[in-house]
Amino acid sequence: MVKRMTVAMTTALLAASLIQPYIGFAEQAADPSPFVVDGQIVEGRTLIPVRHVATGLGADVNWNQASQTVTIHHQGTTVQFKINSNKVQVGSNEITIDVPARVERGVTYVPVRFVSQALGGNLGWNSENKTTTISLNNKQVIVTTEASFNYSQIPQQRVNTIIQQANIATNVSGISQIRAHFKPYFTDKLINQIIRDGGFSYRHQFMNQAYTHANQNTGTITQISTEASSTVYAVERMLKLVKVQGQWLVDDIHFVNLYP
Repeated sequence: MVKRMTVAMTTALLAASLIQPYIGFAEQAADPSPFVVDGQIVEGRTLIPVRHVATGLGADVNWNQASQTVTIHHQGTTVQFKINSNKVQVGSNEITIDVPARVERGVTYVPVRFVSQALGGNLGWNSENKTTTISLNNKQVIVTTEASFNYSQIPQQRVNTIIQQANIATNVSGISQIRAHFKPYFTDKLINQIIRDGGFSYRHQFMNQAYTHANQNTGTITQISTEASSTVYAVERMLKLVKVQGQWLVDDIHFVNLYP
């Protein structure tokens, strides 16, 4: 799996559970820093995408389509549960989670408390930016919900423009001056990659709702599409932004295959 997202937000998410490795621009060395995942609130409970979180905490996750079962292996402990069930097998013990595991838009969600109950992780809450931090050994994940999705200093007009330009960049064969065209929106590093590769690995244009998060100098814009590929359930596109001389520019783009 390629370079992970930088962490910062609360327990709840949107879509990134049983995910395969990032397959976007260039393989990169694993980043030990924490990363951010998006969650959701259901019946007053924060749900997290189990694969994304568990993998980020150093666990291995397997999905059995026939039995609708998720199995997690972490440091000698095996955790197993079925979709639509609130029973979880942790080694030889069975525990009950307050909200059954569920699949939404191809992503498996479990309550955030599942991490501490099943894997022994620690939970932390940041009331200022409304994010939940999950820590296990030396790994950390930050989870966001709707309350923190748009915890962003990026003006909405700029977000819309960046998404439009990212869609245009899927195929640059008709643009004669690529560098000049994208200079106001992308960093030189990303423009060089676009010129080298003739666009992005996915030619699909993402039109779905965008979720943004940003601090003072870095940010992300995330979208998910079920129409980007015929071989996976859905694809997540994350635009990683940096603030350069007062302007938000896209510095990197990652694509993630999403599975239940």
